[in-house]
Amino acid sequence: MSRHMGRVAELPCCLCGAMPVEVHHVTEGKTFGKRDKLHFCTIPVCPSCHRGPQGIHGDKTMLRIKKKSELELLSETLEAIYG
Repeated sequence: MSRHMGRVAELPCCLCGAMPVEVHHVTEGKTFGKRDKLHFCTIPVCPSCHRGPQGIHGDKTMLRIKKKSELELLSETLEAIYG
């Protein structure tokens, strides 16, 4: 795991604030099945917000509730780490 991803993993879930988190590679704007090979485009999400039925890999309800896109969450993550 890269040093950056380790820092992302130390943050609370960017959607609900829970811990622990999984590191999610941002897929917004990518071709289906493709993801950035660079670990810089990652956000912290708890297992429920990541893989749950309403999570990022589910029906994305949590994104709609928070009125955020993955790219906005990426921006917030980078700000939290590098300020």
